[in-house]
Amino acid sequence: MDVTINRKRSVNEPGDLISTKKNKLYAIIEDRGEKYPFHLLCLETFTIIESYDSLPTNQEIEEDIGDKLDGIYQHRDSHITLN
Repeated sequence: MDVTINRKRSVNEPGDLISTKKNKLYAIIEDRGEKYPFHLLCLETFTIIESYDSLPTNQEIEEDIGDKLDGIYQHRDSHITLN
């Protein structure tokens, strides 16, 4: 798998991709109109890890996944290729 991403410092919008020190990849998705519209999605298992009422902070994400963040990236500038 090849991943080309441009680094960002914190979650800014739905669709942002999050990588961890243990090489896991997550995404922030939005389900508009819900009480907790923002979801942290694991891209390895395609499961929702946590739901939020607003965009989560880096610290909240680290607590929810039990791992340190390596980087947060804008989905518009990122490309994932599966081999």
